[in-house]
Amino acid sequence: MCQIIILENYSLFSAGIKAILSEINEFEIIGEAKIEDNFLRQFREIKPDVIIVDIIHCENEGIKPIKKIKKYFSKIPILLIVSEDYANYFEEYIALGIKGFVFRDASPGILVKAIKKLKNGEDYFRKDVWIVLKDFIRSRKSHKFKKAEKSLLTNREIAVLKLFSKGQTYKEIGVDLNISPRTVESHKKNILTKLEIRSTAEMVRYAFNNQIL
Repeated sequence: MCQIIILENYSLFSAGIKAILSEINEFEIIGEAKIEDNFLRQFREIKPDVIIVDIIHCENEGIKPIKKIKKYFSKIPILLIVSEDYANYFEEYIALGIKGFVFRDASPGILVKAIKKLKNGEDYFRKDVWIVLKDFIRSRKSHKFKKAEKSLLTNREIAVLKLFSKGQTYKEIGVDLNISPRTVESHKKNILTKLEIRSTAEMVRYAFNNQIL
């Protein structure tokens, strides 16, 4: 029996998933909660086989809750419900240890197949997601940033980079650094320009490679 936890922010989503999985005798829903609630306390004693997360209805592309889940359930595979709109974040999700994606328009059969794959210790990604994954791996090998490049960034830009790498939003970073969200956005643009990169995922990779985190 594959035991599953569902994390989402809309009850209708959970109800739809439960309706699909209830027809499969191999699956058991042992917990469900809203992502913004303190689900960790609720599930502290539960040991699921797979965690399903509705990333589409998360703030900040779900980076913060994913990190929180991985911290407390480091060995349990996470299956994300995603859409094409989140393609720019696939690299970051993979880097955080996500084991599979299911798109919101996927058939029930695809969802069942993905859960079984994760339960058996395998990954589940659609072919076009594998392309992103391969590009991510190649970029890790080819973009080895030199530590000397740190000097390109000001102290404030490094501070902003650290907070983005922790999954914070523009607003949260602004509060921490006592600056406006618009100023945070300006700093991010400067960072991307100076480092000749294009995404938050590449910023995080840069911070990791240069031991800035």
